[in-house]
Amino acid sequence: MINKTIGSLAEIGVGLVLRRKQADLESGSKHLYESLTLKSFNPQGWIEKEYLDSFESSEILEDRYLSVKGDVIIKLTPPYTAVAITDDTSGYVVPSQFIIIRISDKDLNSEYLALYLNSEKTKKHILITATGMTVPMIKTGTLKNFEVPILSASRQEKISEISRLIIKERHLLDKMVSEKEKYYQALTEAIIKEKEEND
Repeated sequence: MINKTIGSLAEIGVGLVLRRKQADLESGSKHLYESLTLKSFNPQGWIEKEYLDSFESSEILEDRYLSVKGDVIIKLTPPYTAVAITDDTSGYVVPSQFIIIRISDKDLNSEYLALYLNSEKTKKHILITATGMTVPMIKTGTLKNFEVPILSASRQEKISEISRLIIKERHLLDKMVSEKEKYYQALTEAIIKEKEEND
């Protein structure tokens, strides 16, 4: 096993400053996109589609600002959540609150990289090297120089399979908790209403 820097395996860049391409009332043509938001990034490592934003651009955006299958998108700010982009999450505008890691080397599996970046050890390292007093932000240079252990393709794929299962299970648990909370809320409101009617 050898270590390689992310910068030697991928192109790394910051997302789009949305206001630069935002369509205004005088714009002749408008192009509608869905945009990632900080809220759409679940800390457990997936995209919550209900929290995406609509974005009207004054022009057709370059591919470098859109999520593409095989990318890893990481938040610039804590908790530095990384998400591997799949067919299901491609085509979204990536705003400047995120860094796009566009893998160019077949030695690196995007889901394996996202899982590695989401590990507690890696997040602690990122926090130490992040800059800014109020909100520590990752620098692209830090990510470029960050080393990742390169396992065999088969081992990376096995880890990716485990990662998918973990995310699926966490997603289901998250949904179940949310549904339970709605149920308890409705139950509480029904009890209060019944008491008020009986008083």
